[in-house]
Amino acid sequence: MLAGGARRTAVSAPPPSRDDNGIRGLDRVASGGNMASHGDPGAAPPHSPGLGDVDRRRPAHVVRAPLRNLVDEAGAPVVLLGQLITSVLHDPRGFWGDVLDDTHRLLRKILIPSILANAGYSFLTATIVVAVTVDLGAAGRGGTIIVPPVMRMLAPLISAVVVAGVIGTATTAELGARKIREELDALRVLGQDPVRMLVLPRVIATVIITWVTGALGVLVFFIETTLLTTTLSMVSPESYMSYFLGSLTVYEVMANVVRGGLFGLIIGVVCASKGLTARFGPEGVGRAVNQAVVIAISSLFIFNLIFDLILLGLIPNFTVIR
Repeated sequence: MLAGGARRTAVSAPPPSRDDNGIRGLDRVASGGNMASHGDPGAAPPHSPGLGDVDRRRPAHVVRAPLRNLVDEAGAPVVLLGQLITSVLHDPRGFWGDVLDDTHRLLRKILIPSILANAGYSFLTATIVVAVTVDLGAAGRGGTIIVPPVMRMLAPLISAVVVAGVIGTATTAELGARKIREELDALRVLGQDPVRMLVLPRVIATVIITWVTGALGVLVFFIETTLLTTTLSMVSPESYMSYFLGSLTVYEVMANVVRGGLFGLIIGVVCASKGLTARFGPEGVGRAVNQAVVIAISSLFIFNLIFDLILLGLIPNFTVIR
């Protein structure tokens, strides 16, 4: 009777449903997918990947995450520059009032620091030039020696570094704060383009300010080096200015204008891009500001070197001392 009852019980037991099988399969997958841990002597032991093995269970995007982040960091300013150019070409109206407001507001912040930085470097340059020319017995040639470093390197580069430290940080902080407060998303929901409304006027204002501070830096260098050189080396101002203006060419002035504009474009695009991609709250905004300054200044030095190499290759007469 017991055997018959057990047989009837086994026959009357319902078959396992698909849901039960699915749950059991998920349990087996979650427990490692092997039967060795459940007491099966015939199952193979689990294999843990070694140092030289590739864990094939890891997704491909996790393996390539560092490389992808590097490409994203390098490509974000390029993408933003393309958006700015497209926006300007599509409709070059409607943002010039904001450009004037940003230029006036930011120029008041950058004017004094730019003058002080250029004055300090011009004092150092004039002192070195006077010491070298007096030792060589060519004190009257100081104007010829000062033109290449001032026009090609010091004045525009120092002004651009000051702009990156003052205006670039302000741009990144402002856009990053708007990003973490979701103001940029709110503008998109309202049908507005935050790149055109916020980024484009600031980038154009940065280019204009870099031009202005670069020209102001050249003027400060010229005045201070003239006063110091003529005073320390006992050279007449007429002689110094004749050599200075005789060594200065139109191509150098034009190259300086182009260099200043490209410097401002690099600063504006890089700092705006870091602000638009800021994450993780106020701490992320602070990190974005630090990264923007480092990347912008490093890009300025690299671009200045490449620009000088191309310029000297196209116009070899720049190396001639007149």
